[in-house]
Amino acid sequence: MSEDAVRPMRRWNGVFLAFALSLVFMGVCMWWTLRELEVVLPSHRVTASLTFAKVLGTTLPWQIGAFLAALLLCHLLLGLLAFALARLVEAAIPGQQVARRGWLIAGWSVVLAGLVLAANTTWNPSSIFSSEDSWWRNEFAGLKPLSYLVAATLIGVAVLAWRAAPERLPRALLRFFTFAGAAIATGFVAGLLPHALRSSSATTASGKPHIVLIGIDSLRADLSVPRHGCAIAPNVEAFLAESRRFSDATTSLARTYPSWMSVMTGRHPVSTNARLNLMPRKLVNEGETLAESLRKSGYRTIYATDEVRFANFDATFGFDKMITPPVGAVDFVLGFGGDMPLVNLVAPTAIGRWLFPSNHANRAAYVTYEPKQFLDRLESEIRIEGPSFLTIHLTLAHWPYAWSGMAIPNTPPGYRRAYGQAVAAVDRQFREVLELLESRGVLDNAIVVLLSDHGEALGADDDSMIRKTGSNMEVWDSLWGHGTSVLSPHQYTVLLAMRPFGDARLPGQNATYEWPVSLEDLRPTLQSLATGQLPADIDGVSLLPYLADPTRASDLDSRIRFTETDFNTPSILAGRYEASGIVDEASMYYELDPGSGWVQFREPWLPELFNRKQRAAFSRDFLLAYVPNLRKGGWSYLYTSRHKPHPQVLEAPPDPLGDPEAAYLWEALHARFPGELPAQAYVRQM
Repeated sequence: MSEDAVRPMRRWNGVFLAFALSLVFMGVCMWWTLRELEVVLPSHRVTASLTFAKVLGTTLPWQIGAFLAALLLCHLLLGLLAFALARLVEAAIPGQQVARRGWLIAGWSVVLAGLVLAANTTWNPSSIFSSEDSWWRNEFAGLKPLSYLVAATLIGVAVLAWRAAPERLPRALLRFFTFAGAAIATGFVAGLLPHALRSSSATTASGKPHIVLIGIDSLRADLSVPRHGCAIAPNVEAFLAESRRFSDATTSLARTYPSWMSVMTGRHPVSTNARLNLMPRKLVNEGETLAESLRKSGYRTIYATDEVRFANFDATFGFDKMITPPVGAVDFVLGFGGDMPLVNLVAPTAIGRWLFPSNHANRAAYVTYEPKQFLDRLESEIRIEGPSFLTIHLTLAHWPYAWSGMAIPNTPPGYRRAYGQAVAAVDRQFREVLELLESRGVLDNAIVVLLSDHGEALGADDDSMIRKTGSNMEVWDSLWGHGTSVLSPHQYTVLLAMRPFGDARLPGQNATYEWPVSLEDLRPTLQSLATGQLPADIDGVSLLPYLADPTRASDLDSRIRFTETDFNTPSILAGRYEASGIVDEASMYYELDPGSGWVQFREPWLPELFNRKQRAAFSRDFLLAYVPNLRKGGWSYLYTSRHKPHPQVLEAPPDPLGDPEAAYLWEALHARFPGELPAQAYVRQM
């Protein structure tokens, strides 16, 4: 073989070694992740049910395969970079022999792997590859160690490039760096292009107001952080000061999916059968939604959220545009399994949105989630073309109260402190959403609704109505989380406020209204405001007549509202922040829908899950709760004042003459949940 034929082969000698070393690095990372998954996935109440047999025949294997292909591509590119840097050393230091290239490739492979691990540890303290007390997060002279390491590496590469005169630098290497520079420039331009092409005007000939729903997950209606005072939420407070705020607003079920179904339909969960977070889609009877009604009236409908694990919404609910992470089991699996150093560094970038869609701008992948990622998605994907209905749900304030750069709390004081930090972060995100809408001209003519889908109990004195009268386990159930107890007012009390912007008109004045309202009231209110027509077959009421004439609000004084709990196993209730110990109780309940790949409850188990639910009916002053004892059997009816809670047990239907309020609530509770409640109490001691 001639020298001319051998020379190109020598130039690429060692590239397969570089690829092999990068694959070794990938293999070690995957092995470490799988070690963790062997503990995490079988202990999670959803993923514990995803056996190999259940996964086959669904979209999940294909989605995981796409993730692995993207992971392989990233590691091969890392190997190619190690090879290019080794060739750069050869060009910079004449006399190096090709035989030594293997050592150079190995050295650069170690350096690059070290940089990736160091960056992941520095920026993602919640990663399984990090430790909470890692010295990589300490600062020296105002900079973290990673900064010095990266600077030293870049200086070294720059010196090598300077020493490698162009005449000695191999043409292939020149082409590599030229191609890399062109790719970066192209990506930069591509990132700017959507901004340049974006419509800047949201004015419409029809004059119809834009309708904007902005939800903040798990936000307490009183904007407090127990034992820490008021939450730091100046942007939310500024919005409320200019709004029609409803201080006694509640949700019928303090979980995301049922609450948003009530918002979209104006109907109670019993009416829609959206009784659980992961209710099978075929069993949900939503009827016509607010989005569908507005679309018929010429509105373009958009739904956007950064967390979809427990709220399966798609275009079938009436939305023209969905801006969400991938819905389904892949979100659960890759929320854990995607925690690998190179994935964590690539996923937050623009290209990471295409390579790792389940890890980009996804609150479920909290290790790498940054609030700006979701705002960037909104900025690039929202198009305002005529009157628009925008639903934007922000989830930073939801458990685990952590995101990129933060560790998960593991003590009650840590939960409260982290919750306060999450509220402050989502408050800034809320401001940026409003700024985005203003820049698009949406706020020139819009009705903006701010709501929380449910609250959050955080062990405060007023988080439980039975703190002085209940058993230890009853009290614990009502002190933490959401959807765990109907005797925890801060779980089902929600934030609700409406504000007109620009040319939009809304009856009433900016004030706080103490009317008993529900999230079910939003659809009739907004639909009649936007279209002039009140929807039929709803459980909520339009608030427009009461805003126009507050003297009519006395009609609401006799209103009875309802709430119920979601699926909670005894072990979850015994310690909801611990994933272990619930596999035997929960894994049997879930399955994968073969067509959509969504996680859902198995239909045969639904009657048992409904039997586990607590239910409550409440007026302005009193509450009647049905509470099953999940640990020892039996059930009880508890009746109490809402303002001075001291529950008493009702062993039989109350006498309408002796206590008409209790009798009224008893009748309403059984009518709202027909056939689901026993006629008398059956009490066993805890």
